[in-house]
Amino acid sequence: MTDELTLRRAQKGDAQAFERLVAPHEQTVWRVCWHYTHHTEDAKDCMQEAMLKAWRAIGQYRGDCALETWLYRIAANACLDFLRRQKRLPQTESADEMAESGVQPVDGSPTPDEALLNAESNEQLRAAIDSLPGDMRTALILYALEGQPYEAIAEATKTSIGTVKSRLSRARQKIAKFLADGNKSRRTSSIHVKGGQIHA
Repeated sequence: MTDELTLRRAQKGDAQAFERLVAPHEQTVWRVCWHYTHHTEDAKDCMQEAMLKAWRAIGQYRGDCALETWLYRIAANACLDFLRRQKRLPQTESADEMAESGVQPVDGSPTPDEALLNAESNEQLRAAIDSLPGDMRTALILYALEGQPYEAIAEATKTSIGTVKSRLSRARQKIAKFLADGNKSRRTSSIHVKGGQIHA
């Protein structure tokens, strides 16, 4: 629950009040930034940028969503901007209109949580997440790694719950395909030809 008096003071330019307001959420913001960047220094830079943006925008915060959700949104945007500048972000695929119309893709693959847990290594996990376009990556990080409900993710990303579900479904499919393709590549690379015979 946001302390209204502290919030009002922060919105009037009280830096100490702002620090008290966001301090309980700093570890969460840090985790979100690390999930995007997988690099301590980059995560620190993104977190600092997010907090600076939050400080500049605190006057516009009207309590239409939880402060934590508001900070998620700012942190996610700061990280996506960083990744775009680093050219480390795939192009976003636009299929959200289907979700807005109530059309949900049929998907029998594992949930995002299961797909991530089934990854054979941290490197696979990171590579799978990094292969996702920004909108899917945000939904996946908030849902599977931060345990946020659909409603909170919809608020943080300013989309509908249907869109969140669609992004998670497509993220799930992409991760399953990425991991399957990775396993195929590893199996292929372990096979070689010797004396006209194929050996594994």
